[in-house]
Amino acid sequence: MTDLSPTTQLDFDGTKEALKTFLKNQDRFKDFDYEGSNLNVLLDVLAYNTHYNSYYYNMMIGEMFLDSATQRNSVLSHAKELNYLPTSVRSSSCKATISVTAPNIDSNYFSIPANTAFIGRCGNKTYNFLTNKAHTAVKTATGDTTYIVENVDLFEGRIISEVLPSDFVISNSDIDTRSLVVTVNGDDSYTYRSDIFGVTATDKVFYLQAENDGKYSIQFGQNKFGVQPSITDTVSASYRVSNGPSANGVGSLTIGNFGGSSSISVTITNKSSGGSVAEDIESIRTFAPKALQVQERAVTKRDYEVLLRSRFPNIQAISVYGGDEVIPPQFGKVIISVDVTGGEGAADYEIANFKTYLRDKTPLTIEPVFVVAKFLYVDAVVNIRYDSNLTSKSASQIQTEVNAAVNVYQEESLSDFNKTYRQSRLASRIDSLDSSILSTDIVAKPIIEYVPILNFATSPSFSFESQLVQPYPFDATTGFGTFKPAVESTKFTVDDNLVLAKDDGNGNIMLVTANTDVESVFKSSVGTIDYTTGGIKLSNLNVKSFEGKAIKFTATTLNKDIRPPKDRIIIIRGEDVSVTVSPLES
Repeated sequence: MTDLSPTTQLDFDGTKEALKTFLKNQDRFKDFDYEGSNLNVLLDVLAYNTHYNSYYYNMMIGEMFLDSATQRNSVLSHAKELNYLPTSVRSSSCKATISVTAPNIDSNYFSIPANTAFIGRCGNKTYNFLTNKAHTAVKTATGDTTYIVENVDLFEGRIISEVLPSDFVISNSDIDTRSLVVTVNGDDSYTYRSDIFGVTATDKVFYLQAENDGKYSIQFGQNKFGVQPSITDTVSASYRVSNGPSANGVGSLTIGNFGGSSSISVTITNKSSGGSVAEDIESIRTFAPKALQVQERAVTKRDYEVLLRSRFPNIQAISVYGGDEVIPPQFGKVIISVDVTGGEGAADYEIANFKTYLRDKTPLTIEPVFVVAKFLYVDAVVNIRYDSNLTSKSASQIQTEVNAAVNVYQEESLSDFNKTYRQSRLASRIDSLDSSILSTDIVAKPIIEYVPILNFATSPSFSFESQLVQPYPFDATTGFGTFKPAVESTKFTVDDNLVLAKDDGNGNIMLVTANTDVESVFKSSVGTIDYTTGGIKLSNLNVKSFEGKAIKFTATTLNKDIRPPKDRIIIIRGEDVSVTVSPLES
């Protein structure tokens, strides 16, 4: 028999041509008109059947592997084999201070029950925010009628209660699994466990498992790793369903009076944040194998990252390093810096949640220490030369496109720890915007912001961790006219004098007057600078006031690329970017 030839041709046309070739090589069919005869219809049927089968088997086999699966249910099935629980929808949350006026209550305490609903608005939509536990407001003073409770966690959503069917599948796919309470015959002492480590046959625990269509089911321990309810027991679930990220950004909440109060006011510390959709397919594909490697234990740096990212999907950047890597060394500690979506750094209550989650997952001799995420900003001066004969765009239009390109580069290539600003890549991105752009010149300098405690002497230190361009030593006889320091700050007030900080080329940081036409040295040394490492140490700096939100220290580095310190994230802000577009002179 003659071969059908290339079996790699799986599309319709390729399959039909292969069938024709096979028939033409047979003596009884070689003189047929394959285009005009009825045999052409039969070939179409065979080709279609082969094509459909090829597509079906290709898709089916692809769904058998986590790397190639495209259907969410298939990905969930593979994740289940790796003991990975995909993250559910997460409620937006905030911290609040609640003040209650209750003149007719003869008590020093005012109770706020769990699941008390507060009302907030974001855009034109209204959302409920609930307390996740009972709180007690305390009377402010004897004889007063005001009760206050601080640091109240409020979560967006509404509470659903249901009796579960025999397979224990929760009916709602918008559940925030963190809020789940399971009861068996009214007994609410069942607790959630993510693993079976240390669980005995008599422990009242339950487990969660992802099911099809974004739902979750409750699993019990089969009387081996936890008590298994009998077939006659009633298993109920109470949980919070959420709108996810839609409720992020709520800045104020209200509530009607209750419990004998005459008025209740709510003050939000920060706008609501942290709401997110259920974990997507790509995230599951990435973290499911890693979670199997970690095994719910944090030993290596990577373990901490995987555990926290998988448990808290609102984490957009995380850096973990040993205490021995900081100055001075902190042996026996792991330093963790986290940045969450919707803000800079992480709020205190979020850090508290991170610590609680890691508490039973770290070695006894290692202490996780969370530090506020820091940022390294970039001052970018971009000069564009373009040929106006090659484009219909105006200089302002090109300028707008360049600003947009810088913003896209920031979002795609930076915004995370250990991400380096590559000047050549940004310049290449700008050059490709329009064929009329002939040259792109960028001068980029790193910025570290320092917010001092006013009217208090401090000795801050920070480092650019890059080699700086060391200037010639400052000469008072020639002044500051041609002097180009390696580091220069914005203006602030010291001893009732407006000054700015500059290095002197000899390794000292000096204060220079900024309230006169001619700059002069106000203090010859308030700290030191290391030109090799970019480290700056200030001593007994007492700042009375400063311009803007912080004192900015801008450095001139030897390398055009900017690599951030391990505890900082590079951000290019619009306020720090200056774009000039000039036509080519004839």
